[in-house]
Amino acid sequence: MLNPILSLGLLVIAGFIFGRIFNKMGLPSVTGYIVSGIVMGPYGLNIIHKGILNGSDFVSSVALSFIAYTLGKSFTLKSLKKIGKSVLAISIGEVVVSFLMVTLALKFILHQPLYLSIVIGAIAPATAPAAVVMVVREYRAKGPLTDTLLGVVAIDDAWGIMLFAFSIALARSLSMSKGIVFSSVFHQMSHALLEVVGSLGIGFVVGYMFSKLFKYFKTPTHTLIGIIGVILLTGGICEELKFSILLSNMMLGATIANTIKPSTRAFDILEGFDPPLYLLFFVLAGASLEVTNLKALGLIGLVYVLTRLPGEMLGAYIGARISKAPPNVRKYLGLGLAPQAGVAIGLAIISKIYLPEGDLILSTIIVTTVIYELIGPPLVKLALRKAKEI
Repeated sequence: MLNPILSLGLLVIAGFIFGRIFNKMGLPSVTGYIVSGIVMGPYGLNIIHKGILNGSDFVSSVALSFIAYTLGKSFTLKSLKKIGKSVLAISIGEVVVSFLMVTLALKFILHQPLYLSIVIGAIAPATAPAAVVMVVREYRAKGPLTDTLLGVVAIDDAWGIMLFAFSIALARSLSMSKGIVFSSVFHQMSHALLEVVGSLGIGFVVGYMFSKLFKYFKTPTHTLIGIIGVILLTGGICEELKFSILLSNMMLGATIANTIKPSTRAFDILEGFDPPLYLLFFVLAGASLEVTNLKALGLIGLVYVLTRLPGEMLGAYIGARISKAPPNVRKYLGLGLAPQAGVAIGLAIISKIYLPEGDLILSTIIVTTVIYELIGPPLVKLALRKAKEI
């Protein structure tokens, strides 16, 4: 077993190398990060120090705080007006329908516990914007489908985080309850709603207070320190109160984006800081894969793969019909939502922290994410080609 510093250094270098290799193969770097973690983890070369593996939950919480903060910038009033009703309707439609299809399939076809079905279902809507953007740039796609697709993938993870925050709170209550009666369900849903509202409130208060002090951060160094500080502060407060670090930091980002003008300085400053953190986050996610769970996740993973994308396609179609989007957007946009990566794994790691079946959930999402990252980009290309935008 290597010492922690040497182990950490090898993890970062291996993650970078695998990411570059997979990128050259036409696959997202995140897939390479995950595979490098599997190779170096307990079921591979087993060269990761146990202390680093034990601290992976901490790294995950920090990384997810930064991811959620960055997602928050999509929720400016200007951005919401710009993206239009089609993007809003489609994004909400695909989130809701994919959640319902996966949840109901797991509950009534595989007879999984309700709380487990709800959590896996809530992870389903998450997409991988980077993979979609990569395909659009590579083929220089242009047109109504391209514009709508980019808008949907920019915002649907945020809706998904809101749904997941409520679902995980409800699932935690359900997993601890002996039976389900009306009063019990009402109590659990009230508790989940309190957690969501509390998380949003903390993010808003910290963000508003920081915006009032932002003028005192004169240099890039001061700005970087200030942003990192409030992200960690917000996440830490929510950890203490057992609230959602994802939801609170997303609200933190949204509040800062709406109250600081121009807000780009509060987000662009992280571009040189967070890439190594995200790399380590995905490498450790791969290392956390429980190979012993692979047999158990077979049917769950299969049902997840077979219901997630159809749910997104149906939900996107319904949203497009309601908003009277162009015919090509109605027909093909759902295919472009196939890629799934970072946010989904992040949500699965949160599940691992809070639920008894968390290891099973994480293993399922890691395996299915690799599948969707392999088939996702070609499906995005197919959708754009069908719409004659490449």
